[in-house]
Amino acid sequence: MPYLSPSILFNIFYFIIFNPTMCECTDMSLDLKTPRNVPLTAFYKRSFAYHTVKNRMPVILTQVIDSLVRNKEGISNEFGEGSADDLKQAIGELSKLKYEIQTNKPLTPLDEASEENRLYNSHITKQASEDGETTHFNTIWLLTECYMYARIKDIFRHTTRLKDFDYFQSSKFEAYHKSRDLMVHLSEFIININNKVETCDKREKILKMLKLNLWGNKCDLSISLGKVDGPGKLHDTKELEQFVLVDDSENIYQALANSSITGQEEIDVVLDNSGYEVFTDLCMMDLVTSFSMAKKVNFHVKQIPWFISDVTEYDFNWTLNQLSQSDNSNMRKLGLKWKELVQNETWKIVVHPFWTLPFDFSYMKQYAPDLYNKLEMSKLIIFKGDLNYRKLFGDKNWDPITPPEEALQGFLPSRLCTLRTIKADIVVGLKPGVAEQCEKKDVKWMENGDYGLIQFVNKPTKS
Repeated sequence: MPYLSPSILFNIFYFIIFNPTMCECTDMSLDLKTPRNVPLTAFYKRSFAYHTVKNRMPVILTQVIDSLVRNKEGISNEFGEGSADDLKQAIGELSKLKYEIQTNKPLTPLDEASEENRLYNSHITKQASEDGETTHFNTIWLLTECYMYARIKDIFRHTTRLKDFDYFQSSKFEAYHKSRDLMVHLSEFIININNKVETCDKREKILKMLKLNLWGNKCDLSISLGKVDGPGKLHDTKELEQFVLVDDSENIYQALANSSITGQEEIDVVLDNSGYEVFTDLCMMDLVTSFSMAKKVNFHVKQIPWFISDVTEYDFNWTLNQLSQSDNSNMRKLGLKWKELVQNETWKIVVHPFWTLPFDFSYMKQYAPDLYNKLEMSKLIIFKGDLNYRKLFGDKNWDPITPPEEALQGFLPSRLCTLRTIKADIVVGLKPGVAEQCEKKDVKWMENGDYGLIQFVNKPTKS
């Protein structure tokens, strides 16, 4: 069980004693909302964490299994003789993992062949409850959800021929192709700017692109449970303006435009989803590069298949290849331009294992000092999406008016911003009363991705 203050424990025991039916024996979760300032966990039934562990995670595993069964012939043809046995083995292990989650079993230690897995196992041990077990419903949501994806990868690592197989790849490909109309529209916008870089209003274009980039984050396959739909009219930023709860776009523009920051000439982008969202990320950095706001851009990708649609190095390069071969001239121009930027290292793809560990970013100095030191040299770090937001602020049920600087819990290597549509019950930096107003309009306002945040945190200058 996560740490609870004495006052919270008193309230919980009061509920159990006087409302015994509120505690379900199968997972021992309580029919309560997550108390303020405690970690998000499936221990509380009226939380998105509970819904995720009870419903969403088993569905995701079921869909992976179904996809393997449906595509077994194609996979066997691609990976050769013996891969059919690998598939049978993987399906059995995935079914076992699904059962463990559904029945609230302890998190099984990962194979300690890698340093990342050893860190997982150590973290699992440290989170153990008083009875010595770390179970899916009674530990930190961030841990159990990240663990599921690490465990899936571990299952395929133990096969003979499918070690590098991306079991989410077909969903990511489909998401890209279903976003074509939006990408055509946005490509025209970017190409028009490229044709008049010297005369256009840079501030206006950057502010517009920030909004387009924000709403690209709605395209998250881990939230839609792998279902791929067209992204809708996400280019209509004026219509969506009312749903931006915090808008620090001007501060972000000023940080990008600031040419007096000595020694900090690189921008870092911690990517989230493939498909349309990463296309908007690339468009945003196209403007930053074209406007000479940074000499280099570092794109941080995931080392393993992650939360269904997160960008891996393969996904990044695949996207550029698709664009450079597009039958749309504007998309093709951008694809060729961006491939050249990667080739001449103006744009760099960065892979680091820390992004797929179960830690919030306050642990980065301890477990990835090399990455933290690198980010300290950044002019601006852009964190995309919901999971990065959860990791930034510790996956805790903060009071919504908590200042972001406080919720970062010491993590601030450089100026940073986050672009995120809200798809988990964590938010900070809101003005008083805003969360309450949203709750009145929609009790699911923190889950459905309808609201967005563009937040900026400045790095204090050393005196």
